Amino acid sequence: MARKLAAKPSPVRMHRQAKGQRARFYAADGVDELFAIVTALTAEVSTTNERLRSLEEALEQARVLRPNALEQHELSDTSLQARLADREALIERVFQVLDGLVAPKQQR
Repeated sequence: MARKLAAKPSPVRMHRQAKGQRARFYAADGVDELFAIVTALTAEVSTTNERLRSLEEALEQARVLRPNALEQHELSDTSLQARLADREALIERVFQVLDGLVAPKQQR
């Protein structure tokens, strides 16, 4: 007697929206959202660091980079100034949301 193969189950479709309200841990408005943002950014930075380290290792194994080449690299003054400007612009973009929250006494 031949066995019948079971029909392939159809894929389960999950809803992408959570039901109910988001859990609240802090009474102050925005604190929970801020923690969620920081947690998400930390995960992104962690992933970026892992990928960067993997890239460095691959370049070292392929003998494109010497071991510790990045640690020994010295920036030119032009490159250093450009990086400092980029860093300041990033900080400005990230913290611009706080501009309206600083009390007038603290803006002096």
